Amino acid sequence: MQCKSFIVSLVALLSTLFSATLSAQSEIQVADLDDPIDTADMLVAKGGNTFTDAQLKQRLSQLSSCVELRTTGVVKGYIKTYVQTKTEKSRTMLGRRLTYFPLFEQKLKEYGLPTDLKYLSVVESALNAKAVSRVGATGLWQFMPYTGSDYGLRTNSAVEDRSNPVKSTDAAARYLKSLYKQFDDWALALAAYNSGPTRVNSAIRRAGSRNFWSIQRFLPEETRNYVPAFIAATYVCNYYNLHGLRPYEPDLDEQLTDYILVYEGISFRDIAEATGLTYASIKNLNPGFRRDYVPPSNDGHYVVVPQRVMPAFVRYLNGVSSVRKYIWENNEGLAFNSSETGDGRYFQTTISVNQPEHIDAFAQKYGLCGDQICAWNKLNSSMLVANQVLTLWRPVIVQKHTGGIKVEAPGAKIQAGAKPQKETGKPAKPASGLASQSTNAVTPASAQPRIESYQPKVQKANEASFQFHTVRRNESLEDIARQYATSVESLRKLNNFDTAKFGMRIKIRQF
Repeated sequence: MQCKSFIVSLVALLSTLFSATLSAQSEIQVADLDDPIDTADMLVAKGGNTFTDAQLKQRLSQLSSCVELRTTGVVKGYIKTYVQTKTEKSRTMLGRRLTYFPLFEQKLKEYGLPTDLKYLSVVESALNAKAVSRVGATGLWQFMPYTGSDYGLRTNSAVEDRSNPVKSTDAAARYLKSLYKQFDDWALALAAYNSGPTRVNSAIRRAGSRNFWSIQRFLPEETRNYVPAFIAATYVCNYYNLHGLRPYEPDLDEQLTDYILVYEGISFRDIAEATGLTYASIKNLNPGFRRDYVPPSNDGHYVVVPQRVMPAFVRYLNGVSSVRKYIWENNEGLAFNSSETGDGRYFQTTISVNQPEHIDAFAQKYGLCGDQICAWNKLNSSMLVANQVLTLWRPVIVQKHTGGIKVEAPGAKIQAGAKPQKETGKPAKPASGLASQSTNAVTPASAQPRIESYQPKVQKANEASFQFHTVRRNESLEDIARQYATSVESLRKLNNFDTAKFGMRIKIRQF
């Protein structure tokens, strides 16, 4: 009898744990709000701006979406959280959209999915690639370990693919496509993304309907509010400026980016030295690597860098690889000069709109995202009119970094005379605090290096010094590379050998 009682208790416990893992908790805890009463009262946003139910319905009617944009009390409650209660988190999230929405739109189009599914990541993680929920869901798209594994997302001591923006977005697009194929309805697919297909199918059977709003009351509490949260995220990302929300916009190096599949083992220090990027920028763009190191892999790892330094990065990769040829495929229309006003890394240009069109269609012509153009021009509408003049930021391409600036890893000493600046905790503005780069274009004299950089002493080739390491017993090149945050390929190339033996004094890097 006691054994039977124990088994029953164990089954109940496992069932509870399994149910708990089916839901994820977003960074902005709007799901914890009580369902507000749907009234015609005006909601007051930060700064005194107000909006009524009628205005809310009118604004939502102007947006296209894969789901029905209903105005409900829950939707209003979530919007109030974004624009009134947790405005600082909202400002951070709205800034991150300039980094991630271009990637999301690219991947969603690649799989033939609606691009407004990008707002799902706002609900899931508030666009925080390192977000971890109370039940272990991780990354921009909040994958649980078992679902992530099903879609090829690896988790080990070196990488967390659920936090890799490129790989996790690709997996999310494939998962959403699979769910839509099963339910043939995006509202149901979104609900299944949150709680799993089994629970949605159970709710459909109980309600005798395949309409989300009809089965809503048969879903778990978080899931029944999931589509309303998606509607609220859609609204806020399109109308935030009407509520006095000013996003914390990231540096242009974190807005105009691209990625490449890397198979060789390289460190963030290698990338910094090859491109002139700051260490912090590389870390921010690549949160899926746990040790500031890209481990070697037969399948490869996606590495994200600013578009402007991709040619220099590709040149470096081809220098360390002896088995493959790296090519940057998405470089059309990016061979610009710096004849316009800029900071040496980016320059501004103006474009006149020829005919009325949606901003997303206009942005696509220039390899940009509509959200970026809206932010750069402080636009209140997604529809452009004829003869409207827009300002665009464009990159100055770095074909080869010549070493004019050397970027050290965190904790490195700053050259005498360089005064550290006080940390503000806010992203840098595009037009200030910008790092100058050695490029094939003219760099304005006013452009100053970031505080993470220092000017190295000029040395003759025969006077160059090296950092050395004496190989210990049972120590491999992989062990040494990890210890010094470099790559096996760099060590082999610098020392002109394939294998390190006990007692050898090998070169680590040149100063």
